[in-house]
Amino acid sequence: MSRLIGISVLLIAIGIFQKYAIIHTSITWYWFIYSYLVYELNNFIRHYLTHKVRLLWCFHSVHHASEDLNASITLTTFFVENLYTEFFAAMFCMLLGVQPLMLFTIMIIDSIWGAFVHISERSLKNARLGFLERFILTPSHHRVHHGRNPLYMDTNFCSIINVWDIIFKTYQKEEEQVPVDYGITRPIDANSFTDVYFGEILSLWKDVRSAPGLKNKIAYIFMPPGWSHTGEFHTAQKLRQEALKAIKH
Repeated sequence: MSRLIGISVLLIAIGIFQKYAIIHTSITWYWFIYSYLVYELNNFIRHYLTHKVRLLWCFHSVHHASEDLNASITLTTFFVENLYTEFFAAMFCMLLGVQPLMLFTIMIIDSIWGAFVHISERSLKNARLGFLERFILTPSHHRVHHGRNPLYMDTNFCSIINVWDIIFKTYQKEEEQVPVDYGITRPIDANSFTDVYFGEILSLWKDVRSAPGLKNKIAYIFMPPGWSHTGEFHTAQKLRQEALKAIKH
């Protein structure tokens, strides 16, 4: 259902936005490089927002809930998420001139690589892939992304080419002295469908309901996870800053 919804939304959005492209490209190798960088930027933006807007995190957290990592996690998503991620991807890429055929080709490559970077440690223990780590997103990088360690939280948002993570300073390599602890920070029953799919939504609802004033209620919906109207912030950004300071010392 998730994939069917995603493809349907993708096709509708292509039909709407392709005619408004601000750049006109062709199917050539150099425009393919351009298209891949555009697609990666789209990936970075929408993936970043799913971690920084609490309402979006309620849906995206399903993908992060597992306390183990394996290729099947690629398909573990909340179907609602595909409504806006595929719409945004098509809109962004069409407006920047990516040809639909290029987009579908890139998405196929992205899906194949996406399954690979979720490979379990039992199948591939050392996932750094040597010199390739400098140029592309390896399974090691994506294991970091799935970590709930403060050092690793909200890092490595790209799919294959990690250029945007480097530019926007969200790149983080896997540190040997910090083994990846998979999952989300909220106590969760990872084997419970109800808790995995709706636990974050319930938690958000409780915060919104108990928050004083309309401004705070709205803030809980759109501020990052860990934000509090009391000023006691436990956001990923704050926790990561503290972890980085600890490593430097």
